[in-house]
Amino acid sequence: MIAVKKKFTTKVDYNKSSKACPACASECEKINKRVNNRKLSEIKTKEVPHILKVFNF
Repeated sequence: MIAVKKKFTTKVDYNKSSKACPACASECEKINKRVNNRKLSEIKTKEVPHILKVFNF
C-alpha cells in the first residue's frame, strides 16, 4: 500500500503574497505609530534608531 502525501493547505508563501506575516505586520504598525504621519525631513537623526528598532528582544 502506498501512502499518499497530503498537501499542507494553510502554508502561505509570504515572498509572493501581498500580505505580511503577523509578526512583521505588527512591527510595521509599531513603526508607523512612531513616525506618526511625519515627513522624513521632520524626523530627527536621534529618533531614527528608535523608530527602526524592530523585534524587541
